[in-house]
Amino acid sequence: MIWLNSLPENLKSMIGGVIVKNYLIEFLSDKSNLGIGVLHANELAGFVLFGTDDNIIKKIFIKDFFVIIKSFLISLLFFDLKKIKNFIDCAIYLFLSKKKENILKVKDTQLLIICVNIKFQNKGLGSFMIKESFKNYDFFFKKYNNVFVKTLKKDAKNISFYKKNDFKYLFEIFGRVYLKY
Repeated sequence: MIWLNSLPENLKSMIGGVIVKNYLIEFLSDKSNLGIGVLHANELAGFVLFGTDDNIIKKIFIKDFFVIIKSFLISLLFFDLKKIKNFIDCAIYLFLSKKKENILKVKDTQLLIICVNIKFQNKGLGSFMIKESFKNYDFFFKKYNNVFVKTLKKDAKNISFYKKNDFKYLFEIFGRVYLKY
């Protein structure tokens, strides 16, 4: 699965494929969101998701609560420090970001995730998907003042990618950088 391979540090990826699958099912069933994919020789080369996922996250948390807890307990049992740190980091970040992020969500939409198959990375596909999304789905974006994105971590490569695609730095919360288009 593209998501698991291209975003291994994403908490949903670390918990496992069932969470990613359920997230995508919920996302795609919500008509207020926008998902765009690119095929290459009948293979999914990449996709980008725009919208809001607060309700999706709540549904996934309730539906897959035991999967999430099991994943955390397994990481404790096997002393997987990276995964334990990611769980704790994510919980702290969610607590610290809620108020400021809710202000953004009033008039803006979010670029929630962009995934590019490892075979197609560093070839301009991510930039292509963003530009084509804005160009071809104006009916979706005209409902909002801006599009914002938050990085998984403060990583110069990620920030440079978004700046190259006309996103501007907004602020930073607990190691995540927010940018807007």
